[in-house]
Amino acid sequence: MQDIQDTSRPATSERLAVVLRRATAETHEAVERLPLMTRLTSPTVTREDYLKYLHALADVYAALEDGLLDALDEEIRNDLGVRRKLPAILKDLAEQGQPHVLRTSAQLAPSGAAAALGGLYVLEGATLGGRVIAKHLRRCLGPVLGSAGFLDFHGKQSAAAWKRFANILDSLPVHGRMDPSEVIAGALATFTAIHRMLESPGAWSAPARADPSPVGLPCRRRRHLRDSVPPTNED
Repeated sequence: MQDIQDTSRPATSERLAVVLRRATAETHEAVERLPLMTRLTSPTVTREDYLKYLHALADVYAALEDGLLDALDEEIRNDLGVRRKLPAILKDLAEQGQPHVLRTSAQLAPSGAAAALGGLYVLEGATLGGRVIAKHLRRCLGPVLGSAGFLDFHGKQSAAAWKRFANILDSLPVHGRMDPSEVIAGALATFTAIHRMLESPGAWSAPARADPSPVGLPCRRRRHLRDSVPPTNED
């Protein structure tokens, strides 16, 4: 994992979304290589894999989301268009007959508004990537997937929601409201926290047993999730 202390201050002429994408590439890929994630995106994914993922993500969002959102003032939150995702995860689990019991009450969000903005970049990017995963799972699992409200959080508006978020993200340092170096450090710290939670043994066992569902449908391996984030013009 990349050491957040090695991050240097980006050039102010670069868009922050571009700088963040480059600075977090290594940590992002490390998360995607975790067994929990590779199972979810494999051609032989099962319903049990999906449920394990939802249970693990419920703990991740419980540990991070409130702290990240509460660190920003209401005006910035509204401009970014960010909404809490944990209720959608819990709703998907309830739909699958899998009520979730949180494993930890620890808050892992980095402190400070700029660092929190970097953390939200990570979570919002994951939301965009979730739409790619949802399409893959619908091909592989069919109706047993259910509504997948978390993975398909913004539906057809996913690209528009990301564009709005990225545009506001880019504007804040320009107006002197956020230190880009602190934003990047927050993003890296958030990726590191997510990696640690998803690689732990607890991320592999759902509280209640779920019978795996056979694949039964033609299914292809998805493209790299990091490539699901629309490229940002660096000009």
